[in-house]
Amino acid sequence: MKFFIAKQQTLFIKPKPPFNFELITSLYSRFPVQSVDLFSKGTYERVLRDKDKLFLVRVKSVGSIEKPRLQVEVFPKGARKKFIENKVKWILGTDDELKGFYKIAQSDEKFAKLIKSLYGLRAPRTPTVFEALIIAITEQQIALRVALSLRKRLVEKYGETLRIKGKKYFTFPKPEALAQAKPAEIRKLGLSIRKAEYMIGVSQKVVQRELDLEKMKTWKIDKVLDNLTRIRGLGPWTVEYMMCRGMGRYEALPADDIGLRISLTNFLNEKKRVSEKKARNFLDHFGKYRGYAGFYLIYAYAFQKYPQERLL
Repeated sequence: MKFFIAKQQTLFIKPKPPFNFELITSLYSRFPVQSVDLFSKGTYERVLRDKDKLFLVRVKSVGSIEKPRLQVEVFPKGARKKFIENKVKWILGTDDELKGFYKIAQSDEKFAKLIKSLYGLRAPRTPTVFEALIIAITEQQIALRVALSLRKRLVEKYGETLRIKGKKYFTFPKPEALAQAKPAEIRKLGLSIRKAEYMIGVSQKVVQRELDLEKMKTWKIDKVLDNLTRIRGLGPWTVEYMMCRGMGRYEALPADDIGLRISLTNFLNEKKRVSEKKARNFLDHFGKYRGYAGFYLIYAYAFQKYPQERLL
């Protein structure tokens, strides 16, 4: 556990417009159980690791959707400005280019209305690919609400902590921490023994340098799928989900995602849940933005199901 007196440094970021900070970060407060990505009263908080040092970032909007500007406070002082700036920009998708996506979306009258309601929304990402992969494993074949609760226990068991002004913040577990874990220990948190084995297995491969997930960001989609689906517990859905959330590779599409299929069913007013094939066929129209289009569908449905008044 690390303790620091809260002396901070401040920096500013200018995202590409349109950028709807409130809409993006409110994703983290629509469920009461969160562990590392926190949003309350207009402020997003997250602990980042720069080498062996932990820093808390507090981000808030001081601009508008069309003229966005973010203020980032970093606790304690001493963080590398460029590192923090790059990580915040990556997590919040500040440099994502929406014009091409919106242009394609405008060709569908119904999707154009969806874009209007979610104008400026970006797809948040994880600081590391490893985190996205572990998240994907925890979410395999269970409801998101349940997965969030289980992940919170995992974070509190294996993550490190940083205390700022009397408040304790958690980090997402490092590969080293999960690589040394015992399946029975993780099973006690509520995760299945198989998922425990999957997480420990991939963590060990990362620690032993058999697997360089960050390097894979530049690989072709098919190559990533071919290499990772050979690993026990990593099917196509898990890898495609990880590529979107951890690599920003939105040409990947986890078309068999239950949430996506339910969202598309609702969007199309279908009586029967759409198949993986139909979901893929519908979203292929968006080309390299197919994953982004899927993200918009999921969150349009989520915003309907979990309305604003439920925000913390």
